Amino acid sequence: MLRKVMMYIDPKDSQCGEIKDFLQQHEIILQIRDITVKPLERPEISKLLRNFELTHFLNPESRLYKKNKLDVSTPVREEVYDLIASDNNLLRVPIIVYGRLMTVGCNIDKVTEMLQLKNNGSSAPEEEMPRPHNKDHRKNRR
Repeated sequence: MLRKVMMYIDPKDSQCGEIKDFLQQHEIILQIRDITVKPLERPEISKLLRNFELTHFLNPESRLYKKNKLDVSTPVREEVYDLIASDNNLLRVPIIVYGRLMTVGCNIDKVTEMLQLKNNGSSAPEEEMPRPHNKDHRKNRR
């Protein structure tokens, strides 16, 4: 089954290239948005980031991150959207969107899991995979 993903990238970022190559090797149909050529505008940023935790999307290496001391405190959501709209370098890339699912950054294991790809045994050991937060998930395992 062919999968189509949206990928937000900065082509100068080597991690974006690694993920792009990985996805192409798995015959994923890529719709790529170079945010250095066509920056995301505020309405797009708001729609993309929805109700997700904003700190996952912030690039600690960006000028705005350091200037606004975002490592100390994160402004209210609307202010963060405005900052990102003023400089898309504040976004951590790549951002990969597959339907309602999304990953941020260069984590092949997360991308593999999200897209349900065969990863040829390169995944992290099972104990490192995220566990459900629901305490009742163990009740039916006897």
